[in-house]
Amino acid sequence: MPQDMLGKTAYVYLRKSRMEEGLETEEVLRKHHQALDECAQRHGLVILDYFSEVISGESLYARPEMLRLLEAVEAGSCDAVLCMDLDRLSRGRMKDQGIILDAFRDSGTLIVTPDKVYNLSDEIDDELAEFKTFMSRREYKIINKRLRRGLQRSIREGCYVANAPYGYRRVYIDRRPTLEIFEPEAKLVRVMFQLYAGGWGCTSIAYQINAMGGRPHRSSSFSRNSIAKILTNPTYIGKIVWDQKSHIKKNAKGNPKNIVIYNPKEKWTITDGLHPAIIEKELFDKVQEIMAGRYRPAYHDGTIKSPLAGLVKCVKCGGNMQRILSKGEPYLLCQRKGCCAMAKLSLVESRILEHLEDLLAELQVERSDQAPDLAPLEDAVAAIGKELHNARRQKERLHELLELGEYDLPTYRERMKAVMDKITALEGQQKAAQRRLREAETYDPGRQAERIQAVLEGYQNGDAAQRNALLHSVIEVIQYRKEKKTKPADFELDFLMKTD
Repeated sequence: MPQDMLGKTAYVYLRKSRMEEGLETEEVLRKHHQALDECAQRHGLVILDYFSEVISGESLYARPEMLRLLEAVEAGSCDAVLCMDLDRLSRGRMKDQGIILDAFRDSGTLIVTPDKVYNLSDEIDDELAEFKTFMSRREYKIINKRLRRGLQRSIREGCYVANAPYGYRRVYIDRRPTLEIFEPEAKLVRVMFQLYAGGWGCTSIAYQINAMGGRPHRSSSFSRNSIAKILTNPTYIGKIVWDQKSHIKKNAKGNPKNIVIYNPKEKWTITDGLHPAIIEKELFDKVQEIMAGRYRPAYHDGTIKSPLAGLVKCVKCGGNMQRILSKGEPYLLCQRKGCCAMAKLSLVESRILEHLEDLLAELQVERSDQAPDLAPLEDAVAAIGKELHNARRQKERLHELLELGEYDLPTYRERMKAVMDKITALEGQQKAAQRRLREAETYDPGRQAERIQAVLEGYQNGDAAQRNALLHSVIEVIQYRKEKKTKPADFELDFLMKTD
């Protein structure tokens, strides 16, 4: 047993490699666990903790256990780290490799494998570690290229290499992956296409399919989006479609999270599949023609980062809610201190889309010859007017109290600011309520339903700027309210819809 390591502390890092693909992860990690325990005993190392990476990811930031380990190494919490080989620590990007090796080098932490102990403070060991990680990276890229070429070849041959879409099940024919029709689902797919060709919208179809007992593969019920995906998927006419999406990884080009960009159709790879068609090409083409001919608001070409830009306003001060990043997550925040608390942008966006879907469902059953009920709107206008009158009277009273000497100047300024903020917010609410009342008098539910349906059907494939333009086409403003120290989803939204 080497005396220079006797009694030193160590962490163990376990990670399955690409060479072990096809083997059970638990079994692989168990064997590695045993081997490294024996290695620690040979060297006289005392194991403090185990870090087991059970997810795969090229990027360092997709490996949470490695990030935890590096934090401990940089803090000098151990003398050594045990792993099966250097490539278990990093075979990803050169930048990530550098970060990992620097952490061990700067902290003086040893890397111990069953075959060798690396001390990066030693020039020879340092150069050897850099060479081995470089070669590991090269091997990794070669393997990835082979996998991509194999995948592309399979697609060109008509194989289906992804998860089976609704209506199909994955099977193998002559060891080649493809699809077979699963009739209990396929019959509902045919209904979807027939209904849409007959004039139904995606939301109405979703309600109908759910009522018929249909259930998608990854959720409890069909939505407008899931129906739209099926209706535009060429798989149902026997085609294989690839390259529909481009994936930009987290931290690439400044992106705070992994994002998906939908490529234009001219960049898609489309070939004949080995699988049978569920839908006749004539019916599929008819559905695509109807979709292409429906109303679509014009998209703005810009650099908008938030789909909610200029739409959501703080109910207390009337200011725009601004998009900010907090720990990489986008939030909506009122810039005025002490106003509404911030909320996750994704939660607000989801609530808005739910409102549009609910509103569309109501409009599709509403008769255009029914006169709208204006009483609630009239009551709202009157209530806001009364509150605004009281706030203005309070402002005048503050002047009087200052002149009488009841308030000193700092107290007067503080209270006047609060009153003016209230008046500003109420004036904004009054204008919105008055406009809503005016528009209700000329309201056309059929036209409004058409516009909202177009927005919902175009929303999925749009970027932030396009989604923002779509929402602006049907929504005038959204009043936002959230009190401090409440749950993330405890916020209120009040919608003023466009009707012209």
